Amino acid sequence: MGELLTETLRGLSPLVVMLAVLAVFAAAFLRGFTGFGFALAAVPALALVLNPVVVVPCTLILGLLAGVQVLPKLRHLVDWRSVWMLVAGSLVGSPIGIWLLTTLPANAMRASIGVVLMAAVAVLWRQPRLANSPPTALGLATGLVSGVLNGSTALAGPPVILFFLSSTDTVAVARATLIMYFFCSTGGTLAYDAARGLIDRHVLLLAAIFFPALYIGNWWGDRCFDSSSAATYRRVALGILFLLAILTVGRALYSEL
Repeated sequence: MGELLTETLRGLSPLVVMLAVLAVFAAAFLRGFTGFGFALAAVPALALVLNPVVVVPCTLILGLLAGVQVLPKLRHLVDWRSVWMLVAGSLVGSPIGIWLLTTLPANAMRASIGVVLMAAVAVLWRQPRLANSPPTALGLATGLVSGVLNGSTALAGPPVILFFLSSTDTVAVARATLIMYFFCSTGGTLAYDAARGLIDRHVLLLAAIFFPALYIGNWWGDRCFDSSSAATYRRVALGILFLLAILTVGRALYSEL
C-alpha cells in the first residue's frame, strides 16, 4: 500500500497534495450548495497538477459518491421526465467523449478543459432563458452534448444547467433534478471508463484520498442551501471558475513552449 501511495503521488509535494484536497473541498461545497459545479471546479484545479486521464475518472467517482450522500432526502423533488431524456442522450455521447479523452494528449485535454470552462462561465453569467417546457428532442440533444463533455472532460454540467434555466420549477426542484441527472449520467460514464480500463488502482486511491474532503464539503454546502442566498455566491464562484480556466489553459500553453 505504501508503494502504491508513493507511486500515485510521485512528483507531488505535501503542499500540492494539501492544495488539491482543499480544491476538492471547495468544489464539493459548491456542488452541495447549488446542485452542480463539482467537476467545473475540481477538474481544472486538479488538472494543474495531475494528468487529465487520471483526473477525469477520479472526479467522476467523487461526483457519484456526492450523489449517494444527498439523494435520499432529495428524490421526492426530482423531475423524472427531464432526467430520463437527458440520461438517454448522455449515454450516447459518453463513449465519444471517452474516445476523445484517450486520444488527445494531456496538454490538449488541459486546454480543452479550460476553454470549455471559459465558455460555460460566460454563458452561465448571462443566465439565458429557454422555453418553459423544452421538447424531447432538445432534452436528448442536451444530454448528448453533456455526455460528450462528461466523458472527455468530466464537465457535463453547462448544457444541462442551461436546459434547467428554461424551467419555472422552484430552485429546490431544479437542484434535485440536476443532482439526480448527474448521478445517473456519471454512473453510465464510469461504466464506460471501467470497460476501457481507465479506472485503475491509482484512480481509486486518489478518490479515497479526496473522499473526506468531498464528504465534508458536500455536507456543508447542502446544509447552507436552505438558509443562504446564492446570488452573490454564484458571482464569486463563477469568477473563481473563470480564473481556474485561465490557469489551466495557461499551463497547457506554457508546457508546449
